[in-house]
Amino acid sequence: MVNRSSGKDRLQKDIHRLLTTLMQREIDDPKLFGVTVTRLEPSKAKQGMTVFVHRMNEHDSAAVVERLNKICPHFEHELRRALPKRRFPSLRFHWDDAFDKSGVVNDLLSKIGSG
Repeated sequence: MVNRSSGKDRLQKDIHRLLTTLMQREIDDPKLFGVTVTRLEPSKAKQGMTVFVHRMNEHDSAAVVERLNKICPHFEHELRRALPKRRFPSLRFHWDDAFDKSGVVNDLLSKIGSG
């Protein structure tokens, strides 16, 4: 019996790996250099996937996400070619706030440790 969750996990890991490679090799926009895929989550509709991205010291995260969503059809096309599946999830980019919040926590912990 095939474990369906392991197949979904493998697909998610493959998408993450290939999307990271595509972003490193095929983006010529200087405003998107250094953007990394932090995690992927299936959307609530289960027909899509949310791609969380982050870049250190980014002050205009909305513009980064907007640009990535604009070129999203290119990424989806390339992923479909690399991962032939009957049903392939649509992608939607979102900013990952977790890294920004972790910086605040680290600052607080360092103040406590030195105080």
